[in-house]
Amino acid sequence: MFERFTKEARFAVIGAQEEARELRHRSIGTEHVLLALLATPDAPGVATLTRMGVTAERGRDAVVALAGGPALGEEDTEALKAFGIDLDEVRKRAEQAFGEGALDAPLEDGRGKRFGVFRRGKQDDGRLGHLPFTPRAKKALELSLREALARKDGSIGTQHLLLGLLRSDDQQTVALFDRLGIQPRAVREQILADLRKAA
Repeated sequence: MFERFTKEARFAVIGAQEEARELRHRSIGTEHVLLALLATPDAPGVATLTRMGVTAERGRDAVVALAGGPALGEEDTEALKAFGIDLDEVRKRAEQAFGEGALDAPLEDGRGKRFGVFRRGKQDDGRLGHLPFTPRAKKALELSLREALARKDGSIGTQHLLLGLLRSDDQQTVALFDRLGIQPRAVREQILADLRKAA
């Protein structure tokens, strides 16, 4: 299927993996695909979202709020020290009470289900290993193919990826769109109208 992707769509898929890595998530979800698309605000389909005020920054904030993000950096650590919070001491006490690496383990949602955030698992060279696509991301990619076929387009572009995402009905994707103030059906219709005008 990837051979049918335009160069821009391929970059978005590659970018989704990078987004997941930066956020220290274990797999590539629809949220990472959306973030990668938002990194190209003038791309077909994405330009519609941009015009509606959905930016890469807003997207990242929404993803971090819903799924978590990377560990605090040095500046954050120093800022917390100014308030008397020593993260090294917090880690030390947590490991004394719960065992080594207690703060590195995946988080659970109270029902035993793990979130996709991690702190360990890096390869020897410091890079994260291959990240798999979640079933919901795979479905969105499949839906992007269907969008291209329905429009009788010869390749899958950023507009098809976005249209596939907008057809996703899983809870995480719906929650992300809700947080961004996106009504998928209305945005989908606007994207299709913009694509018709551009044709």
